[in-house]
Amino acid sequence: MNDFSRHILIILPSLILANVIHMLIVKYNFVPVLNKCISVKYFGENKKWRGFIIVPFLNSIFLVGLNSFLNLENPIFLGFILGLAYMAFELPNSFFKRKLGIKPGESALNKKYFFVMLDKIDSAFGVALVYYLLGCVNFSTAILLLFVNSLTHILMSLVLVSLKIKSSF
Repeated sequence: MNDFSRHILIILPSLILANVIHMLIVKYNFVPVLNKCISVKYFGENKKWRGFIIVPFLNSIFLVGLNSFLNLENPIFLGFILGLAYMAFELPNSFFKRKLGIKPGESALNKKYFFVMLDKIDSAFGVALVYYLLGCVNFSTAILLLFVNSLTHILMSLVLVSLKIKSSF
């Protein structure tokens, strides 16, 4: 397995599984005790503490499961940090949209494509940036990971909307 494939295996499978399970938890309102808004004023009604706890936790578990193939030094830490980065980098976009008066889950009509694109690259950017800052990859590999992560996010959104797990693209 080449180096880039290994980085894809470190990042994508565990984050995909963690996020799909998180979406199912949201859809069926499991763990309602964590269904608390972080800040309606700053991020809207869709950003909950549940995601910040569940996604990093699940990502850690799944990365530990993959570790027999990957031989990572600390898969629990890396899984948690990447899951947290995924969630945290969704917040600036939500904050920006609230400041523009755009409601949670909606896009501005005059800037629709900008926000659709931003919605698909924000978390991918965060994961690639944190992975780079941890010294796991060089800058050019981080940029390539950003591209692959963003495309994967777009494809997964299409699949999840078609399966009615996710309500909107």
